[in-house]
Amino acid sequence: MLATNLTLRTIGEAWQSNNFAPVPDDELCYTDTSVRRIAFESYAAAVDWTDRGHVTRALRVFEDVIRTGQQEAWSGPWQDELAEALQRDGLRVDEHGRLTEMPGAWQPAARTQNSSRTDNSRASLTEVSRRRIVELLSTTDWTGGLGDLSFLERLYDLDALPSHDSRFATAREDIAKHRYDNDDWDNDWIFSDDRFGLGRGPDETLLRFLRETLHPAVRTDEEEVARLLTALNRVLSADGYQLEPSAVISGYPVYTARRLKGAEQPHQAAGRPADPDPVPGTRHSSARVPEPFSAATKDEARVRRLARGERKDYQCERLPFADGGQADVFRAIHKPTGVKVVLKKLRDRNPPERKRARMRREITLGRWLDGHPHAMPILDADADHCWFVMPYAPFTAEQVRGRLAETSELSELVEALCSVLSAAHPEGWIHRDIKPANVLLYEGRWVLADWGIARRPRGQTTDPQRTRVGVRFGSDGFAAPELSVDAHSATGAADVYSIGQLIGWAVTGNMPAINVPLLPKAGPWRSIVRHATQTDPSRRPRTVQALHQLVLQETQPPAQSALVKASILQRALRAGSDAAARELVALAAGHTDDAALYCDLLVKLPLQSLLPALESNVQHALDIVRAMATLLGTHRSPEWGEVDATIMWLIGIAQRAAAIGALDLLEECCNGAFEWDASWDQWGPQRNIAAWLRTLSGDNASSVASILRQHPNCAGHFSHLINDAHLDHRIRAVLTAPGNADQAQV
Repeated sequence: MLATNLTLRTIGEAWQSNNFAPVPDDELCYTDTSVRRIAFESYAAAVDWTDRGHVTRALRVFEDVIRTGQQEAWSGPWQDELAEALQRDGLRVDEHGRLTEMPGAWQPAARTQNSSRTDNSRASLTEVSRRRIVELLSTTDWTGGLGDLSFLERLYDLDALPSHDSRFATAREDIAKHRYDNDDWDNDWIFSDDRFGLGRGPDETLLRFLRETLHPAVRTDEEEVARLLTALNRVLSADGYQLEPSAVISGYPVYTARRLKGAEQPHQAAGRPADPDPVPGTRHSSARVPEPFSAATKDEARVRRLARGERKDYQCERLPFADGGQADVFRAIHKPTGVKVVLKKLRDRNPPERKRARMRREITLGRWLDGHPHAMPILDADADHCWFVMPYAPFTAEQVRGRLAETSELSELVEALCSVLSAAHPEGWIHRDIKPANVLLYEGRWVLADWGIARRPRGQTTDPQRTRVGVRFGSDGFAAPELSVDAHSATGAADVYSIGQLIGWAVTGNMPAINVPLLPKAGPWRSIVRHATQTDPSRRPRTVQALHQLVLQETQPPAQSALVKASILQRALRAGSDAAARELVALAAGHTDDAALYCDLLVKLPLQSLLPALESNVQHALDIVRAMATLLGTHRSPEWGEVDATIMWLIGIAQRAAAIGALDLLEECCNGAFEWDASWDQWGPQRNIAAWLRTLSGDNASSVASILRQHPNCAGHFSHLINDAHLDHRIRAVLTAPGNADQAQV
């Protein structure tokens, strides 16, 4: 509106006098028929509307324009319309043309109490990093299931923020209307809403938001938190930040952001102080690239750090070296770093939306899997989804088939594929094109690439007609039969089939025929391929994890059970091996759910030979004692004398614990022994326990008395000791309790 009455020269002078520079045309997301309005918007787009300093300078521009209009007596109701628009944002124009805040108007949301400034207020996170974070969070629910309002009110005062809808006064009202009532805002609306400062605001604003997405009160799935944390840190580390635990709530970590040691200020040349107030829209080059701080390779991190979605940053070879379906794959050099990469580009000069949608899918999933060791990373991409960049991997599985003749190497390849697919399948992503050319050897590990024809999760398909029913789909021989019937309805079983055919190819050296299982003639892989390539998807392994278990079962010798290992150690123990005793104790502590190990073997061993090993590791002793009392009778009914032996085994360890002052172990032993005595009631163990009780004094007597108090039925079995002069007074007090005396009468 204001720009209509201005000349281009006046527009430029107004903004430039307040130290603003225009956003380049190729970065301006604004269309209009008026050259003056476009010019005005090119400067307005350079304002960081979440930065108070930026906003203050931008308001000075508006003041200059208003005063110009007043001096030149512009016609029309522009002043009234402007005053109304400003009032919605809590501003007013005084008689001198100055803009001031209205009393009680919006103030920036206060920082949460535990937030700390990670750096100064300038934005160090690049636009590329912010875009990748948005893409990453768009594949998950950034609210963690709380809902938009419940999540945002943890960070912002929604009643103090203005509404973007003229019908409402506050942000809370218009969010409720558009996200709950109408549901007409996209899930990622928050990242483009200037009230919350996530798109172009200070680093601290975005980092505080990311910390909150991982908060245990927001996100409860530990695996999801771990995956999201890894992916976020992969992006943040390129700009010198890291999310790490800072506190614990109910056993779950709370994260904070910190500057990585040695991280440079982005866009700051070495040996030159940072510009205290850089002009928006200008670019500054760095004289050197800081060392990478992530698990990525050094070259990979260098490319990521300087990636900006510019095709001119890459020098491609003249001819493609591989066919990527609807795209060509070129070896290329990243000019700023000299790093060798691979650039995948759609063939057409102006690719149709159908092709760009597939490449967008590949980029989206590649970045969602970012950080997974067996997923090919995406280093850079253009905003129109016509090309993207990957690290250079020198070999495909096709080129190194000879090494797959080794069972161990082929097993590693299958494990890698199952690993990355086990991350994608539960979220609804199906690859649908697993073949040797798409399995690459990168930095010594197998990675899966080319998700170009992957199926999106249910409900996220942008055009269901893109995948046609009844049309051959995928790569001949490796594609599952159901992909030719209805590829859109395919499940993870389709990828299981492809892995089965890939195994058959690796073992036999032959290319598979369409819908014909490629069975090896003999050996362990034959049954694996047969099971994985069943025509009926329901008869294949249900998941890639099940396929991996089948591979382990068929290719690895069966693992010895704990009971068999213990039997071997038992013979060594009888031969006088001290090491066997320590190994037995460690084995039992690691298998506290194995009733046969405990009840059929461990309790029958001579306790004296195990006591030194139990004493040397009290934690193992605690685990074993607790398990012994719990497991007795769980795998079969106790045999005659077995309960007596278990009680005395526990009491024997209790005696040793009392001798060395290990009160925790003493109490745990008594708890198990007294519980079984209360229900079993046999004179044999009770006679030995009674004799032991008469010897206790001090802390040991106090601890045993406290456990006896928890088992009154057991205490009643020893009431005949009440008048024994040698019995500690605390144990006597437990035995004379009314409930215990009554139990003794019974």
